[in-house]
Amino acid sequence: MQSQISALKTKLVQAQIILDKTPSLVFMMEPESLRFTFVNHSLMASLGYTQSEMLGMSANQLNPAFSDQYCQQLLASLPMGEQSAVDFEMSFLRKDETALPVALFLRLVEMDDKQVLLAIAHDITLRKKHEAQIARLTNFYKALSEVNQAIVRMRDETELLSLVCKVAVEFGGIALAWVGQANETASLIRPVVSYGCGKEYLDEIMISTNENEIAGRGPVGTTFRERRIVVINDFQADEMTVPWRERAAQVGWRSAAAFPILRAGRTFAVLSVHHSQQGAFDHEVIQLIEEMCSDISFALDNFDREKKRQTLEEELKLASMVYQYSSQAMMVTDASNRIISVNQAYTHITGYTADEVMGKNPRILSSGRHTQAFYKSIWRSLKAYQHWQGRIWSKRKNGEIYPEWLTINLVLDEDDAPYCFVATFYDITDKVRSEELIWKQANYDMLTELPNRYMLHQCMVQEIGNARHHEQTLAVLYIDLDQFKEVNDTLGHQIGDQLLVEVAQRIKSCVNETDVVGRLGGDEFTVILLAPPDSAYVAGIAERIIAKLVTAFTLIENQSAIYISASIGIAFYPSDAMNAEDLLKGAEQAMYVAKNAGRNRLSFYTSELREKARNRLSLLSDLRGALAENQFQLYFQPIVNLATGKITKAEALIRWQHPVRGMVNPAEFIPLAEETGLIVAIGDWVFKEAAHWARRWKSDRAGESIQVSVNMSPIQFKDDTVKMDSWLAHLQAIGLPGKNMVVEITESLLLDVTSAISDKLLAFRDAGIKVSMDDFGTGYSALSYLKKFDIDYLKIDQTFVRDITTDPSDLALSEAIVVMAHKLGLKVIAEGVETLEQRDLLTQCGCDYAQGYFYSRPLPPAAFEQLLKAG
Repeated sequence: MQSQISALKTKLVQAQIILDKTPSLVFMMEPESLRFTFVNHSLMASLGYTQSEMLGMSANQLNPAFSDQYCQQLLASLPMGEQSAVDFEMSFLRKDETALPVALFLRLVEMDDKQVLLAIAHDITLRKKHEAQIARLTNFYKALSEVNQAIVRMRDETELLSLVCKVAVEFGGIALAWVGQANETASLIRPVVSYGCGKEYLDEIMISTNENEIAGRGPVGTTFRERRIVVINDFQADEMTVPWRERAAQVGWRSAAAFPILRAGRTFAVLSVHHSQQGAFDHEVIQLIEEMCSDISFALDNFDREKKRQTLEEELKLASMVYQYSSQAMMVTDASNRIISVNQAYTHITGYTADEVMGKNPRILSSGRHTQAFYKSIWRSLKAYQHWQGRIWSKRKNGEIYPEWLTINLVLDEDDAPYCFVATFYDITDKVRSEELIWKQANYDMLTELPNRYMLHQCMVQEIGNARHHEQTLAVLYIDLDQFKEVNDTLGHQIGDQLLVEVAQRIKSCVNETDVVGRLGGDEFTVILLAPPDSAYVAGIAERIIAKLVTAFTLIENQSAIYISASIGIAFYPSDAMNAEDLLKGAEQAMYVAKNAGRNRLSFYTSELREKARNRLSLLSDLRGALAENQFQLYFQPIVNLATGKITKAEALIRWQHPVRGMVNPAEFIPLAEETGLIVAIGDWVFKEAAHWARRWKSDRAGESIQVSVNMSPIQFKDDTVKMDSWLAHLQAIGLPGKNMVVEITESLLLDVTSAISDKLLAFRDAGIKVSMDDFGTGYSALSYLKKFDIDYLKIDQTFVRDITTDPSDLALSEAIVVMAHKLGLKVIAEGVETLEQRDLLTQCGCDYAQGYFYSRPLPPAAFEQLLKAG
C-alpha cells in the first residue's frame, strides 16, 4: 500500500512537472461559473498573472466572449453529452491589456466525483502573424494584378497614379498612399494624387528636392533625388523624418516607405505609403510595391512610346496629306535622278500624270532656255551644300514655257551617300508678270508708256557716261505744253489724258529711234538727243516738235479741234552741264525763258541763266540762316481812313537786310521761302513781331484802336504744322485783342478750300482777328466765300487804282467793287494811291480806306511811330 502511495506521488509530481513545463496553456474551470480551479505555469507566464490572482478570476475576465450565446451553446453541449469536447479560437486579454490569440480545446472531465472543464490552449500568435502576412501579400498580389490590368486599358497617367494609390490602400492594407511630383522649378515636391485616411497629413506639406535643406533629406526627397527605395520602420525615431514627426503623430503614422517612379530612366514621381504600425514594410511587401512601381514606370514609358508612335503616325499622315494636297509641286527622284514620286500639284502645274513621268529623268521639263553651265552650277551646289534654289524656266506637257521657283534638297543615307533628291516648285508666272508690271510702273509712265522721270534720269546718266567716253555731245529738250491746264479744266481729265497720249506720239515721230522720249509728269516731256551734230540740228528738231504740237488735235469725232502749243528749253552736255541733274535743270530754266517770252518757241540755256541759277542757290542758302541771324525787319505802310484822314491801320511788310547784298526785294526771296517751306517759320515771326508793335502803338495812343495787317501765304494755310493756337496764345500773353490784327489772304486761296484752310479762317473769326482779301479783282473771284468765311475787307488792286483818273473802265470797276462790298457788309481798301486825284475819286466812289505813296512809303517801326504821333 505504501509503495502504491509512493508511486502515485511520484506520478503526481511527474504530472505537475509536465503541466508546468509544457508550452500548452492548461487550466480547469467550474462548468457553471467558469471560475479557474487550476492554472499551469505557462498560462500564468503568458498572461502575466500570478496563481493566486488567476484562481480568483473567471474565464469571462480573460475574454467576455465566454459569456456570449455562441460560447454558452458550445459549453452546454458538453454536460448533455452531445459531444465529448469542443475546440475554437479566441483571444485572451493579458494583464497588460494586450491580446493573446489562442486555439482552445475544452473537455468535460470527472474529478473527485465532480465535473470540471479541462482547457488546453495553444498560443497562435505566430500563426496569426503568418496568416496576416499571407493575406497581406495576397492582397498586394491582387493590387499588382489590378495595376497590371489597368496598365493595359488606361492611357492617362493621372488616372493610373490615382489607381496605384487606391489599390495600395484597399488591397495592401496601407493607411495612406500618395504620389508626389516636382514643381515647375524642380525645387519642391507636391502631392498630385492621394488615397486613404489621414489626408490632412499632406496639407501644405513642405518637401524639398535639395539635399542641403532638412526638408530635402527625408524619404521622399531622397528617393526623388537618388532614385532608390527608402523605408522608415519607426517614423518617430528615424532622423530622416524630423520635419514631419509632429504631423505624422497627429494622424498616427508609425512607419512609411518611398518608392521612385521612373520615366525614361529619370525620376518622374515618388510613391509614398504610410502605415499605423511600426515595421509594417517587410522585405516581401517592399518587393511587391517596388514591382508595382516598376510596372507603372513601364506603363509611363509605354505611354510615351505610344504617344510618340501616334505623333509619328499623325506626322506621317500629315506629311502625306501635305505632299499630296500641297499647292507646291513636289517630285522625288532616286540617287540616279529617276523620278519615283510626284504629287497632284506636279500634275496640275506640268500637265504630266504620275504614270507618265515615273522612272524618267526630270529633264522632260527642260525648256531649253538654260545653258549646260547653269545646270552644272546646280549640281555643284547640291554636292557642296545638299541644297539649291532659284528661278528656272520649264516646259509643260502642252509645250508652254513658264517660270517656276525651284528648291532641290539632296537627302543622304547613313553612309553620307546620295539617297534621293526632293524637289519642290511652284508656278511664278503671275509673280513674274507682277514684277514686270512693277518694274514698268516704276520706270515708265503708264499713260503714255514713255520712260518716266526716274527712267529718264537713269538713261541720262548712262548716255552722259557714253558721251564722255566717246567725247560726244548730248542735248536735252525740256518740253512744257502751253494751254494744257485750260484743256484739262474745261474738257475734263479724260480728254486731257487722250491729248497727252497723242502729244507723246507726235514728239516720238519727230526724233530718231535711238533718241529717248520721256514724260516727266503732268504736261512736261523730255527728249534726249544722242550725239547731235550741232545746235542747229537740235533747234531743227525742237522746231519740228513745236510745229507738230501746234497743229490741231481731233480726239473725238464730231468734236471741235483742240489747239495747244509748246515751250521748249534746250541744254547741252558738256557745254552747259556735266551731270544729269544740272543738265535737266538747265533745260528747264531755258524752257521758262521761252514761256515768259511768249510761249510756242524754243530757248537755249545760256551763261546768264546759269548765273541766275547760281544766284538763286546762293540766296536760298543765305535765306535759311536769315531768321536765326535777325536779318529780317518789319516795315509798316499806313492805311488811312478816307472819311477822317487819320491813320487807323498799317500793313506790315517784311524786309531782308542782307549783310552783303543789302536790302533784298521781297519779290526775290518770298517765292523761295514758299518753295522751301521756310515761309512757315518766317510767317510765324512776322505775325508775332507785328503783334508786338500793334500792342505798343495801342498803348501809346491811349486806347485808340489801331489794326496791323500781315500777309499770310497759302503755304501757311495748307501746312498742317501751322497751328493758330500758338498765335492766339501769343496775343493773349501780350494782352492784345484779336481785333487789332488783320490777316491778308489772296483770292486763289479760296478756290481750293480744304478743311485745314477752313479751320484756320474760322479760328481767326472766333478770335476776333479780321480777314482781308488782297489784290481783289485780279484773279478768279469766288464771291460765295466772302460771306462763308466772314471776310472783313476787300483791297482793290493797284492795277485798277493806277489808271483810275484816265481809264473810265478802271474807275467803273473800282466803283462796282465798292458797291458790291458795301452790299455784303465789307469795307474796302484801295492800294497804290499815289496822287491827290486818285484819293479824291476813291473818296467819291465811297471807298473806306486807302494806302500808297501819296500817304507814305513803308517805314521802319520808329519812323512809322513818329508818323502816328504826328497824326
